[in-house]
Amino acid sequence: METILSIKNCHRAKTVRPVNQPDSPDYTFDYRAIAKHQGFMYCNYAHKVTSPSGEEIEISNYNLKEWAVTSWLYEVSLENLYDAGVRAFSGTSHTPEDRAVQYIRDYEKEIVEDLKELPEAEHEAYIEKYREWVATLFSKHSRVMSAMIVGPAKFPTKRNKSASDAYDTAYRNFREWRDRFFKGVQRRMEAAKPQDQREEEEWQAVKARIMDTARSIFGIDTRNEPYNRTLFVSNLYNRMETLAKNGKVEMLRRAGEFIKELNAKFKSAGGKPIFTDRHKFWKLVEKAEETLAKQTENANRENEVFEMYSCTIVKNYEEDRLQIFHEGKPAPEVISLLKKEAWRWSRNNACWQRQLTQNACYSAARVILGGPNGTYDVSEVSKLGQKLWHGHQE
Repeated sequence: METILSIKNCHRAKTVRPVNQPDSPDYTFDYRAIAKHQGFMYCNYAHKVTSPSGEEIEISNYNLKEWAVTSWLYEVSLENLYDAGVRAFSGTSHTPEDRAVQYIRDYEKEIVEDLKELPEAEHEAYIEKYREWVATLFSKHSRVMSAMIVGPAKFPTKRNKSASDAYDTAYRNFREWRDRFFKGVQRRMEAAKPQDQREEEEWQAVKARIMDTARSIFGIDTRNEPYNRTLFVSNLYNRMETLAKNGKVEMLRRAGEFIKELNAKFKSAGGKPIFTDRHKFWKLVEKAEETLAKQTENANRENEVFEMYSCTIVKNYEEDRLQIFHEGKPAPEVISLLKKEAWRWSRNNACWQRQLTQNACYSAARVILGGPNGTYDVSEVSKLGQKLWHGHQE
């Protein structure tokens, strides 16, 4: 069944043909290609259709129905939200129909670009959720008004501000959802990779960081570049120490061999070793082995659970996380304090969590005892922090 050109879909049309000429070759369609009349803050446009012979035909929105679409610029369509879009801008625009099409077109283009970055298996879910968000945004915006459109008499300023704030909040939430969706897809893609591939990609990233720092150090040693060598060495060591803290034994072994090769090259070229033979870097493999052994031990260790102050605290040894489960959604002040204390919301576990460390235990104590007011007794925090860290052994 052929699709008739309309104001709802003409921005997506690529080629068209006359409705009464089913055997006609395709005409090229150019959306709003002709500027007709420009007034104060407004311009009328017409569309252009070009025949195979090069003849240009001007068409307006009123005679779009005389043409049928034969191909699209892209297949993604939000035209079912056109009426919602018109309602959304009826109180803020003299031409809500044009504004609705403009927003729908921009949203569709963003979806098209986003789909290029997403696996095909994720396309349908992304489009449907995106469509729901656009519908929500249009609904929120339909409550926003402009005094220039509806008139200044008895204008509900306070109510309009609330509606405008609600739309702004929804838009921020929409953008945050989009970011989370991409991060979630990235995590799933990483998890689906073979272990060997993940390790090799991680090593290539580590190797690139080492090489980048090594170039700077070599430049300082041989070309007297105006930088502080000690800072570069310290920064590289800190990065390697992070690998040790995460139990990356094999990664550190490969890093050590690579740095030995660089040291030899630097020495032959008149430079100095990145790390001397007595540098503490060379003990990081042992430290990583200790960490890995502890991680293996903790993986088989039973989680510890603490019920207190209307929440549940879990020392999750397998995931190496300290987790806080609330009975309901915490007060905004508590959420703000959690974020300030470096806690992150886990959608999979439905809790706030951070890495299981002694600092995390004291942080949990500050959050729990501080409550919405963020005030707490230091001695009480110390007691609770120690209790969480040492667990039920005390």
